[in-house]
Amino acid sequence: MAVEYEKVVEKRFKKLNYSVEKLDSRKKKARPRPDWLVSNSRGPQMLCEVKTVFSAGYLRDKNIYISTHEQELCNFGVIESKIDLTKISDCLSDAVRKRSALVRDDPRFAKLPLLVAFFFDFFSDFLPFYPRTMDQDISGILTIEIDAALTKAFEKLSVEEQELRLRTGFAAGLPPNSKGFALVRNKTARRRVPQDFQLRCHTERYDESI
Repeated sequence: MAVEYEKVVEKRFKKLNYSVEKLDSRKKKARPRPDWLVSNSRGPQMLCEVKTVFSAGYLRDKNIYISTHEQELCNFGVIESKIDLTKISDCLSDAVRKRSALVRDDPRFAKLPLLVAFFFDFFSDFLPFYPRTMDQDISGILTIEIDAALTKAFEKLSVEEQELRLRTGFAAGLPPNSKGFALVRNKTARRRVPQDFQLRCHTERYDESI
């Protein structure tokens, strides 16, 4: 699944007219590398590492692991999962480690911002609670946001109009379905995300830094 998510990120960059070059060869003896070098007509612009986080919460009192793949989960009633930012931090640290190894081998990449694209399952998405001050070598975090413009337009409708459209499926006048990057910038980053890329991303609603 992690490989499939890398392809999703590659496709999104290409949709924005960026070219992407695979840096991580996955060979056992290869030096660590971020997944992608992202370029445009002006040359290399960004480095991007893709990370996948799955839930693995264990509930001792119920002797089960929390998972979105558990078909019988609903039989246990309400299940709570404590907020744990460890996996996000570990993934960011690993991305920084890969960037550092690349820069040591080839200093030409030293000035490029590093983005980390995250994919979560339902029980592991704690990104809204993650501090917006992270390692300075992380320029920002990316996620894939679905139907951002549609959701924003729908929220502007009156409650009565929302109920009518939900009941009838009437979508005239609303933006079409869409999928795009949502960017959370690191407030303390050494290297800023290129402005033109920022403008082509959706903004996370909980990110006050943009």
